[in-house]
Amino acid sequence: MKTQFKTKTLLAVAIAVVLPAGAALAATTSGGTVNFNGKVVTSACAISAGSANIDVDMGEVRTAVLATAGSEANTAKAFAITLEDCEITATSPSTTAAVTFTGTPDTADANSLAVGSNGSTNSAQNVAIRLYDEQGNVVKLGESATAIPLRKGANTLNFSAKYYSPKGNATAGDASAVATYTVTYS
Repeated sequence: MKTQFKTKTLLAVAIAVVLPAGAALAATTSGGTVNFNGKVVTSACAISAGSANIDVDMGEVRTAVLATAGSEANTAKAFAITLEDCEITATSPSTTAAVTFTGTPDTADANSLAVGSNGSTNSAQNVAIRLYDEQGNVVKLGESATAIPLRKGANTLNFSAKYYSPKGNATAGDASAVATYTVTYS
């Protein structure tokens, strides 16, 4: 019994001595940086974080689809701008929101975005990107889309985009573009 007690005691002491050594072996490496970006605004709504930078995958469209003047891709690519925390009351000065898109206009159609605006030297030719509102109306660059009535809380403003060929004879290549938008409350 004494031998068993001594063995258990010796084992417990050995474990107690070894445990702090494990903590001493822990290593620390340099970390990174966390950037927090945002704004405090006085507008009727706040633009959701997910709507600050929107990526629209336009996919691929065959040149044959854009072969004739005025032709456009068969499928529109939907995207949305979400407004959050909208404070709308009977006495609110702002009860609608209108979005204006800007970007590099196409040389053949100033109302549409020029493709290849991301700096690619292999840009598609005779191709533009046309924007549409939720009702399917063309949204012209630099002009406000139809104002949307706001409701209290979150509001989603739906848009879509299609490849468009104002002159026809589209050629293959990069067909990316960049647009910025502003929201006007009234």
